Amino acid sequence: MASDRMEADIVVIGGGVLGCSIAYQLGKAGARDVLLLEKQELTHGSTWHAAGMVGQLRASKNVSRMLQRSVAIYDGLEAETGLATGWRRSGSLRLASTDERMLEIRRSKTLANSVGLEAEVLTPAEARALFPILDIDGLRGALFIPSDGVADPTSLTLSLAAGARRHGVTVKQGITVTGFKRRGKRITHVATDQGEVACRLVVNAAGVWARELGGMMGASLACCGLEHQYLVTEAVEGLTADMPSLRDPDLSIYYKPEANGLVVGAWEPDTVGFDERGVPAGFGRELLPPVLERMEPFLEAATRRTPVFAELGIRDVVNGPIPFSADGDLVMGPIPGLDNAFVASGCVVGIAAGGGVGEVLAEWIMTGEPAMDLWPVDARRFGPLQATRAYLYPRAIEIYGDHYRLQPPGHEHGSARGLRRSPLYHRLKDRRAVYGSKFGWERPNWFAPEGCEAADAPSFEKPNWFEPVAREHRTVREGVALFDLTSFAKYEIHGAGALRSLQHLAVRDIDVPAGTTVYTQLCNARGGIEADVTLTRLSQDRFYYVTGTGNGVRDTDWIRRNAPEAACFEIDDTTSSRAVVLLTGPKAPAVLEALVGDATRERLTPFGAFEEIEIGGASVRALRVSFTGEPGWELHVPAEFACHLYDLLRQAGEPFGIADCGYRALDSLRMEKGFRYWGSDITPDYNPYEAGLGFCVDLDKGPFLARDALERVKQSGVGRRLCSLTIEEPISVFGGEAVLRDGQILATTTSGAFGHSIGKPIVYAYLPADQLEHEDFELEVYGKRLAARRQRARDLLAQTPALDSGRHREAANETPHRVDAARQQQSLV
Repeated sequence: MASDRMEADIVVIGGGVLGCSIAYQLGKAGARDVLLLEKQELTHGSTWHAAGMVGQLRASKNVSRMLQRSVAIYDGLEAETGLATGWRRSGSLRLASTDERMLEIRRSKTLANSVGLEAEVLTPAEARALFPILDIDGLRGALFIPSDGVADPTSLTLSLAAGARRHGVTVKQGITVTGFKRRGKRITHVATDQGEVACRLVVNAAGVWARELGGMMGASLACCGLEHQYLVTEAVEGLTADMPSLRDPDLSIYYKPEANGLVVGAWEPDTVGFDERGVPAGFGRELLPPVLERMEPFLEAATRRTPVFAELGIRDVVNGPIPFSADGDLVMGPIPGLDNAFVASGCVVGIAAGGGVGEVLAEWIMTGEPAMDLWPVDARRFGPLQATRAYLYPRAIEIYGDHYRLQPPGHEHGSARGLRRSPLYHRLKDRRAVYGSKFGWERPNWFAPEGCEAADAPSFEKPNWFEPVAREHRTVREGVALFDLTSFAKYEIHGAGALRSLQHLAVRDIDVPAGTTVYTQLCNARGGIEADVTLTRLSQDRFYYVTGTGNGVRDTDWIRRNAPEAACFEIDDTTSSRAVVLLTGPKAPAVLEALVGDATRERLTPFGAFEEIEIGGASVRALRVSFTGEPGWELHVPAEFACHLYDLLRQAGEPFGIADCGYRALDSLRMEKGFRYWGSDITPDYNPYEAGLGFCVDLDKGPFLARDALERVKQSGVGRRLCSLTIEEPISVFGGEAVLRDGQILATTTSGAFGHSIGKPIVYAYLPADQLEHEDFELEVYGKRLAARRQRARDLLAQTPALDSGRHREAANETPHRVDAARQQQSLV
């Protein structure tokens, strides 16, 4: 593109490490006419004052893989561009000072090994040998990852920019974006202080300005800027730049050795938002005044961990804004509500992620989808609430301060709570509900019996809710219970093109009679599972779409982007207008019959049945589905009637011992039954045949998006299958454990829970097809290897001593959809 032309195919906004990396990878992938705009000079946002540490291990396997790609790119970048990057593989150490932190260290080693990262658990003395100024008093051990390293942020970014130019990208500095022109859901022009740039696609990589730019686009982004401080000491005798970086999470501090000093930083629990009232006009390559009183506790901690620190002079104190998000992770991918805009921001580990983010996002832009599931960092995991000041800044500041804090399974955040509540909130709170939060919703996790404090006490071993959840679980298996599922995302999809669009995206035939509920997956052209939903046909051209609490923004965006061209339909969000109460358990039919009579209950008995019924004064959409493995009905009711419906259900259920239950019991129940959870057990990385959901695929319904790919899979067979495994030891499992056989890691578990009916932990994992002839495996949990046995899901409840043989046979046949021979053949193996 000639430098004087004010048009481009793709405009990338932001000249930091992410923007330059994205532009570089777009050019490398063959994109033509790419323009990078930077309002001052390259690196002049947050990049230039970044600490420059490159760690690869994250909680998500795919995010870890993305960061591994960063390292692979940095290894060869200097040779390609001729510009130094300051990159060196010096390794990283992560210390542990408590037994629980050692559990985390061992779990991290397992995860690292499962994604091909070399990692070693060291003794305190071995850690000191790598970092000689370390005081190892009180240390239990450390995790060492030799392929981690450090880079010079400015040099790295300039090298990426040079690579971008080599591949035909135009880089313009000193040009400020002032707004955007839109036509419908498409951005047509980027307005700047030097004129308008016509474009086909825009990438917002503006760092701490990304939220403001999103607002100019007409989009809400759950990312912001927070203040972050570190200091640089004078030179330390015996310290070299080749020593590993070091993190001491129990003290919430980190170190990066440099040739002329030591960088020491902290994650302060009381940092402040930088841009809560907007980025100051003209802010660029600047720092903020140091706030040393915030740093004092951490300087004292650094003196304890590295006593030489007390003798060192301080050369510089850096307090600069860094990008952050509503959950502390990246915000990247398509911007909801816009057809031709992407974002990459909110990244506290920008230098570590820069290379991989550039490669993955460029691939996403060029092909229309990422090659691997990136749900943990997808911008569409957030809704409008999380982008509001009331939610975003309190939550981001809390997560920032907790960045290194030990968080046992079940940890819940305390900020930005109570903003979105079910109509049943106070009813259930009075019944001692202990609430958690998901997607801004307050949701009852469990109910505390009298004598038990109605508050979480999470633990790596047995949390305080273990026995109460076990009682809730048994109530569902043996009696009748109510769950408040109001937070489910609910939509009505309607219009002349509604059926055509949903038939194109769903793998199951949804051209069914009105009043029928269908359980199905929506799959991409590769056959990957993009959504796992129930669709109820209300009329010829109107469908009721129900999906997971946090999935609605992504689901509906994906539907709009992948529907057939010229298909005319609308999607109305009805989440807040309807409450949902699940009535479930073997005694649930009797409770329902007491309210609606035998004839109505009979009509609603078949799986997938749907009917608008009257319960008291409320008109209720009754769906014959349940996620517990027991007979059940989701009762969708206008929000204003929720308490009325709940009270009637409680009254009718009293003779049967009805009880309230929460989401922790629901997770245990669904895992015993073999039900999958989208986002962990099923994602775009897996197809229905691998996931044991082949019974949902109707290849004979006519052409649809995933048909060709799934037909090939069915003909050729699958290379892996989702399996259920149990272990005898009552240890906490929650996904991320390694499955081994003969010492070889075969898979990482997708989810885990304690099965209270069978009395043992259950995990799911995708095992190679050639391993399915075996039943005996090992599970590595916190570094300890335990015997694990593969189980057929339909056989699990047969092991339940609390249920008689007739009951567990019935439970083994309960599904959230129809039961047929294919279901039995395609279940978890």
